[in-house]
Amino acid sequence: MSLEFLLPVVIAAALVLLVVLLRSNKAKKTDYDERQLSARNAAYKGSFIFLFSYCLFCGLLQGFNVRWAVPLVQMFLGVILSLTLFVALCIIKDAYFSNSPKQIFGSVISFFVFCVYGIYFLIKELGEGEVIWSNGELSEPALYLTASVCFFVLGMISIFKIISERRKSED
Repeated sequence: MSLEFLLPVVIAAALVLLVVLLRSNKAKKTDYDERQLSARNAAYKGSFIFLFSYCLFCGLLQGFNVRWAVPLVQMFLGVILSLTLFVALCIIKDAYFSNSPKQIFGSVISFFVFCVYGIYFLIKELGEGEVIWSNGELSEPALYLTASVCFFVLGMISIFKIISERRKSED
């Protein structure tokens, strides 16, 4: 694994850790009601079942010697898609955001910032001669593309949820 591939992953992990640390120090613990806890549990279950099925499917393809992506990319794609499914289900079922408008705004901005971050590294990789698809397999730049699309989708779901909540409160 090259340093050029590992550096963006380390930077992203450091940013996520920084956001978590800042939020844990600033924000008080939010109390979710039983409905929200039930929705979160359903989202956990759905994303776990998706990740388990995805890993089983990739394992079966590997057993039949069908290679559609580099193994590293296969597993990270599964994790990215599973986490996206979890967050999307939590947002849709109203178990992701607290009642703080500031926290909601920060989360939506974070989704779009990470989307731009992924696009930047995708363009950087493509500019250095990497390709998304080579020799019949997805390669590492596909992870940046997938993460960018997932963060964009989460941002859009968040915006639609905020708009629908405001319309409900106005009625």
